[in-house]
Amino acid sequence: MGLNLTNHFSLTSSSVVSQICDAPLSGVGISYFNYIKVFNDGSRELLTNNAEWIDHFYKNALYNTTAVIDIEYMLPKGYFLWTELQTQDAAYLDGRQFYNIDHGITLVTRCEEYTELYIFASTRDNEQIRSFYQKNIDLLQRFVLFFNDKGNDLLRKASKNKIYLPDRQVFSQQKNTLPDSNDIQKQEFLASTNISRFFINTNGGVYLTKREAECAAFAANG
Repeated sequence: MGLNLTNHFSLTSSSVVSQICDAPLSGVGISYFNYIKVFNDGSRELLTNNAEWIDHFYKNALYNTTAVIDIEYMLPKGYFLWTELQTQDAAYLDGRQFYNIDHGITLVTRCEEYTELYIFASTRDNEQIRSFYQKNIDLLQRFVLFFNDKGNDLLRKASKNKIYLPDRQVFSQQKNTLPDSNDIQKQEFLASTNISRFFINTNGGVYLTKREAECAAFAANG
Protein backbone atom coordinates (compact mmCIF):
# COMPACT_ATOMS: atom_id res chain seq x y z
CA MET A 1 0.00 0.00 0.00
CA GLY A 2 1.38 3.38 -0.96
CA LEU A 3 0.82 6.96 0.10
CA ASN A 4 -1.92 9.37 -1.00
CA LEU A 5 -0.47 12.85 -1.63
CA THR A 6 -3.49 14.31 -3.46
CA ASN A 7 -3.67 17.46 -1.33
CA HIS A 8 -0.04 17.56 -0.26
CA PHE A 9 2.05 20.67 -0.87
CA SER A 10 4.47 18.70 -3.04
CA LEU A 11 1.69 18.24 -5.59
CA THR A 12 -0.32 21.43 -5.16
CA SER A 13 2.82 23.52 -5.75
CA SER A 14 3.61 21.89 -9.11
CA SER A 15 2.15 24.73 -11.20
CA VAL A 16 4.45 27.25 -9.51
CA VAL A 17 7.43 24.92 -10.01
CA SER A 18 6.46 24.70 -13.69
CA GLN A 19 6.53 28.49 -14.01
CA ILE A 20 10.12 28.52 -12.74
CA CYS A 21 11.22 25.61 -14.91
CA ASP A 22 9.45 26.16 -18.21
CA ALA A 23 11.44 28.98 -19.80
CA PRO A 24 14.99 27.71 -19.18
CA LEU A 25 14.36 23.95 -19.40
CA SER A 26 11.88 23.64 -22.24
CA GLY A 27 14.20 25.64 -24.45
CA VAL A 28 16.83 22.89 -24.23
CA GLY A 29 14.41 19.95 -24.48
CA ILE A 30 13.95 19.12 -20.80
CA SER A 31 10.31 18.57 -19.87
CA TYR A 32 10.54 17.02 -16.39
CA PHE A 33 12.09 18.37 -13.19
CA ASN A 34 11.97 16.97 -9.69
CA TYR A 35 13.71 18.15 -6.52
CA ILE A 36 13.99 15.73 -3.59
CA LYS A 37 15.76 16.10 -0.26
CA VAL A 38 15.87 12.67 1.37
CA PHE A 39 16.73 12.44 5.07
CA ASN A 40 18.32 9.44 6.70
CA ASP A 41 15.01 8.42 8.29
CA GLY A 42 13.37 8.22 4.84
CA SER A 43 11.34 11.42 5.16
CA ARG A 44 11.68 13.82 2.27
CA GLU A 45 10.99 17.28 0.94
CA LEU A 46 9.79 17.25 -2.65
CA LEU A 47 8.97 19.69 -5.44
CA THR A 48 8.05 18.76 -9.00
CA ASN A 49 6.60 20.10 -12.24
CA ASN A 50 4.65 16.87 -12.83
CA ALA A 51 2.16 16.27 -10.03
CA GLU A 52 0.36 13.42 -11.83
CA TRP A 53 3.50 11.29 -12.03
CA ILE A 54 4.51 11.93 -8.43
CA ASP A 55 0.97 11.08 -7.31
CA HIS A 56 1.20 7.77 -9.20
CA PHE A 57 4.70 7.12 -7.86
CA TYR A 58 3.69 7.38 -4.20
CA LYS A 59 0.25 5.79 -4.48
CA ASN A 60 1.91 2.70 -5.98
CA ALA A 61 4.79 2.67 -3.47
CA LEU A 62 7.40 2.89 -6.24
CA TYR A 63 9.75 4.41 -3.67
CA ASN A 64 10.35 0.82 -2.55
CA THR A 65 11.83 -0.31 -5.87
CA THR A 66 15.52 -1.16 -6.01
CA ALA A 67 16.39 1.55 -8.53
CA VAL A 68 14.81 4.30 -6.43
CA ILE A 69 16.57 3.18 -3.27
CA ASP A 70 19.84 3.06 -5.22
CA ILE A 71 19.37 6.69 -6.24
CA GLU A 72 18.19 7.97 -2.87
CA TYR A 73 20.77 6.24 -0.69
CA MET A 74 23.54 4.56 -2.71
CA LEU A 75 24.72 7.05 -5.31
CA PRO A 76 27.84 9.04 -4.44
CA LYS A 77 27.81 12.76 -5.13
CA GLY A 78 28.01 13.72 -8.78
CA TYR A 79 25.65 13.15 -11.70
CA PHE A 80 24.28 9.99 -13.29
CA LEU A 81 22.47 9.28 -16.52
CA TRP A 82 19.48 6.99 -16.03
CA THR A 83 20.95 4.64 -18.63
CA GLU A 84 23.69 3.85 -16.07
CA LEU A 85 21.08 2.63 -13.60
CA GLN A 86 18.33 -0.01 -13.58
CA THR A 87 16.10 1.23 -16.39
CA GLN A 88 13.94 -1.91 -16.29
CA ASP A 89 12.82 -1.09 -12.76
CA ALA A 90 9.08 -0.47 -12.30
CA ALA A 91 9.66 3.19 -11.40
CA TYR A 92 11.35 3.85 -14.74
CA LEU A 93 8.95 1.71 -16.77
CA ASP A 94 5.84 3.40 -15.38
CA GLY A 95 7.25 6.87 -15.88
CA ARG A 96 8.27 6.07 -19.44
CA GLN A 97 5.11 4.21 -20.49
CA PHE A 98 2.36 6.18 -18.79
CA TYR A 99 3.82 9.68 -18.34
CA ASN A 100 6.31 9.98 -21.22
CA ILE A 101 9.24 10.67 -18.87
CA ASP A 102 12.51 9.25 -20.14
CA HIS A 103 16.21 9.88 -20.86
CA GLY A 104 16.92 11.45 -17.49
CA ILE A 105 19.87 12.57 -15.43
CA THR A 106 20.16 12.91 -11.66
CA LEU A 107 22.46 15.39 -9.90
CA VAL A 108 23.36 14.21 -6.41
CA THR A 109 24.58 16.24 -3.43
CA ARG A 110 25.24 14.07 -0.39
CA CYS A 111 25.50 15.41 3.17
CA GLU A 112 25.77 13.65 6.51
CA GLU A 113 22.08 13.96 7.37
CA TYR A 114 20.45 14.01 3.94
CA THR A 115 20.85 13.69 0.18
CA GLU A 116 19.62 16.27 -2.32
CA LEU A 117 18.60 15.12 -5.78
CA TYR A 118 17.93 17.37 -8.76
CA ILE A 119 16.32 15.24 -11.45
CA PHE A 120 15.93 16.24 -15.10
CA ALA A 121 14.33 14.23 -17.90
CA SER A 122 12.78 14.52 -21.33
CA THR A 123 10.39 12.46 -23.47
CA ARG A 124 10.72 8.97 -24.95
CA ASP A 125 11.56 10.24 -28.42
CA ASN A 126 14.30 12.65 -27.32
CA GLU A 127 17.30 10.34 -27.03
CA GLN A 128 19.70 13.08 -28.12
CA ILE A 129 19.10 14.91 -24.84
CA ARG A 130 21.64 12.56 -23.23
CA SER A 131 24.37 14.09 -25.36
CA PHE A 132 23.20 17.55 -24.31
CA TYR A 133 23.53 16.60 -20.63
CA GLN A 134 27.08 15.40 -21.00
CA LYS A 135 28.20 18.43 -22.99
CA ASN A 136 26.36 20.98 -20.85
CA ILE A 137 26.44 19.73 -17.28
CA ASP A 138 27.43 23.27 -16.28
CA LEU A 139 24.02 24.52 -17.48
CA LEU A 140 22.22 22.00 -15.28
CA GLN A 141 24.37 23.05 -12.33
CA ARG A 142 23.51 26.67 -13.10
CA PHE A 143 19.81 25.78 -13.15
CA VAL A 144 20.20 24.26 -9.68
CA LEU A 145 21.51 27.64 -8.44
CA PHE A 146 18.68 29.39 -10.32
CA PHE A 147 16.02 27.10 -8.83
CA ASN A 148 17.41 27.51 -5.31
CA ASP A 149 17.11 31.28 -5.81
CA LYS A 150 13.76 31.62 -7.58
CA GLY A 151 12.20 28.72 -5.72
CA ASN A 152 13.46 29.66 -2.27
CA ASP A 153 9.97 30.28 -0.87
CA LEU A 154 8.84 26.90 -2.23
CA LEU A 155 11.86 25.17 -0.72
CA ARG A 156 11.17 26.71 2.69
CA LYS A 157 7.52 25.63 2.51
CA ALA A 158 8.55 22.14 1.41
CA SER A 159 10.73 21.87 4.51
CA LYS A 160 7.60 22.42 6.60
CA ASN A 161 5.59 19.92 4.57
CA LYS A 162 7.72 16.79 4.54
CA ILE A 163 6.55 13.51 3.11
CA TYR A 164 6.65 10.66 5.62
CA LEU A 165 6.52 7.17 4.17
CA PRO A 166 4.16 4.70 5.86
CA ASP A 167 7.00 2.18 6.24
CA ARG A 168 10.79 2.24 6.06
CA GLN A 169 12.16 1.47 2.63
CA VAL A 170 13.41 -2.10 2.27
CA PHE A 171 16.99 -2.50 1.09
CA SER A 172 17.72 -5.44 -1.18
CA GLN A 173 19.99 -8.15 0.17
CA GLN A 174 21.42 -8.62 -3.29
CA LYS A 175 24.65 -6.92 -4.26
CA ASN A 176 23.98 -3.37 -5.37
CA THR A 177 24.31 -2.92 -9.11
CA LEU A 178 25.99 0.46 -8.85
CA PRO A 179 29.78 0.73 -8.96
CA ASP A 180 31.37 0.28 -5.55
CA SER A 181 32.98 3.56 -4.55
CA ASN A 182 35.46 1.64 -2.38
CA ASP A 183 36.53 -0.96 -4.87
CA ILE A 184 40.16 -1.97 -5.22
CA GLN A 185 40.62 -0.34 -8.61
CA LYS A 186 39.55 3.07 -7.33
CA GLN A 187 41.73 2.80 -4.25
CA GLU A 188 44.74 1.87 -6.37
CA PHE A 189 44.06 4.86 -8.63
CA LEU A 190 43.90 7.23 -5.65
CA ALA A 191 47.08 5.77 -4.17
CA SER A 192 48.97 6.23 -7.43
CA THR A 193 47.87 9.85 -7.89
CA ASN A 194 49.03 11.41 -4.64
CA ILE A 195 48.85 15.22 -4.87
CA SER A 196 51.12 17.50 -2.87
CA ARG A 197 50.27 20.82 -4.59
CA PHE A 198 46.86 21.95 -5.86
CA PHE A 199 47.51 24.42 -8.67
CA ILE A 200 45.05 27.28 -9.05
CA ASN A 201 46.87 28.81 -12.01
CA THR A 202 49.28 26.43 -13.75
CA ASN A 203 50.83 29.17 -15.89
CA GLY A 204 51.42 31.52 -12.97
CA GLY A 205 52.53 28.82 -10.57
CA VAL A 206 49.87 29.67 -7.98
CA TYR A 207 48.96 26.68 -5.82
CA LEU A 208 47.85 25.49 -2.40
CA THR A 209 49.75 22.90 -0.45
CA LYS A 210 47.87 19.79 0.62
CA ARG A 211 47.41 21.19 4.13
CA GLU A 212 46.31 24.59 2.80
CA ALA A 213 43.77 22.89 0.54
CA GLU A 214 42.42 20.89 3.49
CA CYS A 215 42.07 24.10 5.54
CA ALA A 216 40.29 25.84 2.67
CA ALA A 217 37.86 22.92 2.30
CA PHE A 218 37.07 22.91 6.03
CA ALA A 219 36.61 26.71 6.00
CA ALA A 220 34.24 26.45 3.02
CA ASN A 221 32.18 23.91 4.96
CA GLY A 222 32.01 26.13 8.03
